[in-house]
Amino acid sequence: MKVRFDKKKLMEVLDPASSISQTKNTLMTVDGLLFECPPDRNYGEYDVENPDSCRISAFDLDKGMRACIECEVIEPGAFVVNTQSIKQRINILPEGNVDFDIDENGILKIVGGNTKYEVSTISADQFPSMPHFTGEKKYVMPQYKLRNVISETVFSVAVNDQRAAFNGAFFQIKEGNLVVVGCDGQRLAAAKVRIGEDIEETSFIVPKKFLTELVRMLEDSEEEVTMMVGAKHVIFRFRNMYFFTRLIEAEYINFEKLLPKSYMTQAYVSKADFIAALERAAIVADEKTGGSSKSHVKLEFENNSIRMSALSQDGSVNEKVPAAIDGQDLAIGFNCRFLLESLKSTPNECDRIRIRMNTPLMGAIIEPAEGSSINETNPDSSVYGNRENRQNKVEDEEKGTFTYFVMPIKMNR
Repeated sequence: MKVRFDKKKLMEVLDPASSISQTKNTLMTVDGLLFECPPDRNYGEYDVENPDSCRISAFDLDKGMRACIECEVIEPGAFVVNTQSIKQRINILPEGNVDFDIDENGILKIVGGNTKYEVSTISADQFPSMPHFTGEKKYVMPQYKLRNVISETVFSVAVNDQRAAFNGAFFQIKEGNLVVVGCDGQRLAAAKVRIGEDIEETSFIVPKKFLTELVRMLEDSEEEVTMMVGAKHVIFRFRNMYFFTRLIEAEYINFEKLLPKSYMTQAYVSKADFIAALERAAIVADEKTGGSSKSHVKLEFENNSIRMSALSQDGSVNEKVPAAIDGQDLAIGFNCRFLLESLKSTPNECDRIRIRMNTPLMGAIIEPAEGSSINETNPDSSVYGNRENRQNKVEDEEKGTFTYFVMPIKMNR
């Protein structure tokens, strides 16, 4: 087999493919990449027949990727090669052409510029069978919409939680909207965007690690991505690539019932000012004492300001952030890191947020200042009397909206 690649085009596939293939798996076929030059129907259907193309596949039995790139196929062939071995070698070659040549012993010769490498390969027939790239339900949307709702929620998805459902993000398609939810038991993040009219409703759970890689590959553009949902897999198709994963088969919590429906205190504050103050407080709040971290920060909502304080063995910090406070005064404690991660995950164009709370033992709702249609909260009559809800439900459906819910920390008096 003899093939000539352009290094830049080859690396555009090797980079995301390396996030799929495991590096410590005992099976070389699972730890490797399948090269087909050109694509071979024995290893899967393809969309366009092109004799001068190469299909590269990665599959760790749970998630996978398949992409086609243009190349010059001099002698056709297929092989499997270790992912990290080939990526490291290609990456440091000079820009320009990279030549592949496999001899009768399965040794791959890689030549770029004045550099030559040799790498062992195995037969393409040993690569594991991949799922068919079809789904019972299909949805098409701009890449930026999918990228946004994942970016705004994936931070709150748990890692290695005993509750399987919490290790993935919940996707819900309902009434033409895509809602993505992440929850780790201490915080919940939900983001919503409009993706169509009269589309089929469904829901499923996607693993966090897969979504983290997917966000890196999606672009902030109008270019379309197709999401295909099957019984056990979800497949994303964009550019020249298929990216897919096995779904988490579990029942997700009813997230809407977890969100408070009333509030006794609300505050409108500049997001940038609030983040800057929390970052300063985090220097003290995150200091470790005796191996444990005092990670909470105290917030006092009163007199049109948020008084922020944190205390550790080595010192303390006090901060005041201007805010429009409405309702009863409140002192409440939060995990500083949880608050920061939530605020930093909000859209860049959101410059002012609203925080709604009830008591020091109940969580806080964080939303855009103009409100969010994901969750509707109303003023508690014991504090606000018969005042009507001033929430503005009008939102930019193209940009979408978000709602975050963060649980407090019980503070010592």
